[in-house]
This record gives sequence, structure tokens and C-alpha cells, in this order.
Amino acid sequence: MGHLLLLFIFISTLNIQVGLFNVDGYFNSLLSLFDKGVEEGFIENSARHVMVIADTAIELIKKMEVRYIRQNMQFANLHNA
Repeated sequence: MGHLLLLFIFISTLNIQVGLFNVDGYFNSLLSLFDKGVEEGFIENSARHVMVIADTAIELIKKMEVRYIRQNMQFANLHNA
């Protein structure tokens, strides 16, 4: 769990997204582990949300595009204020 925590901390500092193509629920156990890490305080909730999860490739791409646009709009709003 320690390596997983360090990975989440590292990814969240980079402000990037991680797309997870969860075909037929293959990664459900991994996602439960992440949720348990948040629940137990090992992983920050904000770090957990770097994961973009979808059951289909099209859905994953759409979700990642929406997040990318939102992040860039927030970035632009911060620098234009």
C-alpha cells in the first residue's frame, strides 16, 4: 500500500489524469483498494480523483476530454483574474 500511496501523491502533484479502461469490471478490486485507502486515510480524496474510470473506450475518452477542458478553464480563470 505504501508504494500505491506514493504513486498517488506523485501523480496528484503533476495535475494529470490517469485513464482506467475497466473492461468487464476487471479493475474493480483495485478500485476498492483505492477507496479503502481513502477511507482509512492513506490516500487523499483529491489524489483518488486523478483516476478517470470508464467501461468503454469511447466513454473514457469523453470523460478525459471533459476533465481536460475543465482543468484548463480553471487554469485560465486563475490567471485572468
